[in-house]
Amino acid sequence: MLSFSTTLGTLVLTMATAVAQTLVIPAAATNAEIGSTPNVWPNNVVRVQCIYDSSHFTSQLAVPAPISIDRLEFRLANAATTNIVIYGSVHAYLSYSAVDYLTPSTTFANNRTVPMPTTPNRMGSVTTLAVPGSSPNGYFVDMPLQTPFVYDPTLGQDLLLELVIWSYATPNVGNQTSSASNVVSHRCNSIRAFGSTSALTGTQSAFPPVVRIGYTPVANAAYSTPIGQGCYQLERSFYELFPGAANDLSGQTVTMFPNATGGYDVTTGAGGAVLPPTGAGLALGDDVVSPAIVLPFTFDYPGGSTNTIYVDSNGSILLGATGPTTNGGTPGDLLNAPTPRIAAAMMDLLPDGATNVANVFAESAPGNPGVFLITWNGVPCFGAGTPSTFQIALVDNGTSDLVEIGYQTLVNDSTSDNGRCITGFSLGNGALDGGSIDLTAGPFSTTVDTLPMRATALTRPFTNANWNLRLTDIPATGTIGVAVFGVADPGIDDLFFVGLPGCGLRSTLDLQLPFSPTGPTHDYGIFLPADPTLNGLLLFSTAAVFTNPPQNSFGAVTANGVQGNLGLF
Repeated sequence: MLSFSTTLGTLVLTMATAVAQTLVIPAAATNAEIGSTPNVWPNNVVRVQCIYDSSHFTSQLAVPAPISIDRLEFRLANAATTNIVIYGSVHAYLSYSAVDYLTPSTTFANNRTVPMPTTPNRMGSVTTLAVPGSSPNGYFVDMPLQTPFVYDPTLGQDLLLELVIWSYATPNVGNQTSSASNVVSHRCNSIRAFGSTSALTGTQSAFPPVVRIGYTPVANAAYSTPIGQGCYQLERSFYELFPGAANDLSGQTVTMFPNATGGYDVTTGAGGAVLPPTGAGLALGDDVVSPAIVLPFTFDYPGGSTNTIYVDSNGSILLGATGPTTNGGTPGDLLNAPTPRIAAAMMDLLPDGATNVANVFAESAPGNPGVFLITWNGVPCFGAGTPSTFQIALVDNGTSDLVEIGYQTLVNDSTSDNGRCITGFSLGNGALDGGSIDLTAGPFSTTVDTLPMRATALTRPFTNANWNLRLTDIPATGTIGVAVFGVADPGIDDLFFVGLPGCGLRSTLDLQLPFSPTGPTHDYGIFLPADPTLNGLLLFSTAAVFTNPPQNSFGAVTANGVQGNLGLF
């Protein structure tokens, strides 16, 4: 340990002078108008507690470290003109929120980590300012804080801004304030008591104001930053994203065989045969999902099984549960769908509805109830005229059911979404994204979604304390692990040359701490001495775990790196 500390002491870095900076919360409002409210700077008295998720800061700060907030500015609503008024007495309080922004209490006291009464961070009169009337608009209230507030967003604790307007505006008119409008999307919330400053409770509102935060980085503060990526991410989903008016699947058949690792073995070959439908079509129109269709067998697929499907007119089938139609504009339409889906050609198709000729058909194969066919028969894209004919065949094979997708002709030329088309399979619900795969380039296999091993800092690396880290997503086959600390970042993102393809090394191997994996997580750390000369030094950490069976010729996987900037607190 002494030699390691000595090594650290040789790497003193020059610290930059803190410079005043700004950021906007919620982040979605930085360059856009997302809502407005008359109830933050009104012609009345008001108490409003605003809770902003810590991610607004960690996502915008160049350095995710403690900051000293010294200014609050409020934006006027879109294209409005300021009513110039004076509020004789306004208090503003900043603190950590006692609750998450998603679950505030309507009792003000329950949301505070600092009980009232306490000294406001800003108190005094406020005079509104004229702004350009732009879109988004300018900031019509400027409140420099008499007592700055130090906020560390890396703790994951949300910011509470409590604004109390004690006196009526003079003259007695209010201003429409730019605000959020959706709690989940904009990651903020508020509780307010309109017309009262003494009420103990308020009502929830999804319209907390847009605030420009003025801040300076805190000198001598420790912080950490993730660098690089761990290995290996594995995906069960697969897809190919075709740009508009381009695909190479006509006259081809894609076959999906379930494998022993929880995914599909996928091959594509010449063929493209489509059995002509024999029964009546589903009479689907534009952008609709069919009622439930009961299969003559239970269809098993990686991650589930069902005897019920739903057919989306836009080129896919839903497994086991209905969901919204989607035309496949982006891979997220497949990966984040609420229902498992097989996409033959997920694009904006236009079946002919009640005419029921250029439509979708669903029926057992003639003379073979073990094969169920879903056929898009001569269906053109929206806004175009060239028809496509393709077919999904679900093949009963015990517990190893196959999927064959045959393409007699495939034309993706819709006038919407630039004609994009997606072919693939996913369980949806936030499935991992392995990127677009060229289906005709050769066979490939998928497996159960697996996150890469990941290292994160649990505490900030300041002197006279432990710097604690956590390793997550350790493979269940892990046998021996090594946590690593080093004084430099080798910057290697692919160790293919030592038998670790796709794995990186983001710390030198100056200190190695062996451990035996006992689950998916492992906590480790190092004590940083009470030595002020360590202030500003860089310290790096990563980890490796050996697995049995091995995942590469070296036999191990590595985590991402964590760069620690050492500080005095």
